Amino acid sequence: MGVIHPDITKAQTLPSNFYHDEEIYRQLITKFHTEWSFIGMESTISNGTVLPVLIGDIPMLMTKENGIIRCVSNVCTHRGMILCDEQQQTSTITCPYHGRTFSLCGKMKQMPKFDQVDNFPSESDNLPHANVVNWHGLIFASLDLEASFEDYFSAIEDRMSFVDFEKLDRQEKMAREHEISANWMLYVDNYLEGFHIPYVHKGLNSVIDYKNYETEIFAGAVLQVGYAVNGEECFDIPQWHQDSGKSIAAYYWWIFPNLMLNFYPWGLSINVVIPQGVNSTKVIYHGLVSDSKKFGKGAGGDLDTVEYEDQWIVESCQKGMRSVLYNRGRYSPTMERGVHHFHRLLTD
Repeated sequence: MGVIHPDITKAQTLPSNFYHDEEIYRQLITKFHTEWSFIGMESTISNGTVLPVLIGDIPMLMTKENGIIRCVSNVCTHRGMILCDEQQQTSTITCPYHGRTFSLCGKMKQMPKFDQVDNFPSESDNLPHANVVNWHGLIFASLDLEASFEDYFSAIEDRMSFVDFEKLDRQEKMAREHEISANWMLYVDNYLEGFHIPYVHKGLNSVIDYKNYETEIFAGAVLQVGYAVNGEECFDIPQWHQDSGKSIAAYYWWIFPNLMLNFYPWGLSINVVIPQGVNSTKVIYHGLVSDSKKFGKGAGGDLDTVEYEDQWIVESCQKGMRSVLYNRGRYSPTMERGVHHFHRLLTD
């Protein structure tokens, strides 16, 4: 594994093989298992719903029963069959291979032709489960049952405390899924710096004050703050808040390893980065609007255009990472602090 110097002025970026080596990919993907993964929204799951989700590369099921949302393994405890490959409304989870059934909380209920099996069923016949937290309607899960969500999200909770999450309304028309021919880390790298904005995002650059673009580092997160140019849409921030009086157009939060929460005056857009292999990534987008009169204005105005511009960049970089003439580069101490932090979290 590579080593990233803690001093950004001395550090080199990740070696290029991190982006195309299968073994390194497998090692890094295990970091997802004990982190908090965003798995869905409360508004999209009703009682009796079983929904396939992933924690890293581990197939899981998000379920809801009697108002309680859970996350259990999507692998049958009999012979390892995937239990469910699409959203269902049901009262039980039934394995399509040999008929073993489970309750929505993961407890094994019934298994044909097992009457004579000694010491059956046991605890190991139930579906393993993850820790689940509902944060303002966003559902997170971790396989580390001792993980503290408060520690994980405290910086975001504190900084975004002025947002009225109750007003956020999910917009189905804003939902997107994109397949990108690039390693998932390149997508994160690109997100974590505003360095490229004037060169890649001409429209976005026209509505934010690039010279005052800020990056803040937290234990497991990075915040980028985009300021509005004169006359562009910005947040109405209360006087008690640390950002009171500032013309902020966007708060761009990245939370390790693969979640982006983009707060705009009109609401929230979410990017979930799903590794699909060493050279392939799926990005799932959600949009939640709190003020429709502001929607489509300012830094959060033309999200589709910005996204396509970013995809072109990361796919081109993926090709470049395979060149024998490139190994690793250096960081801009002012503009790539977020990328440096991400690389250190990956390699520490």
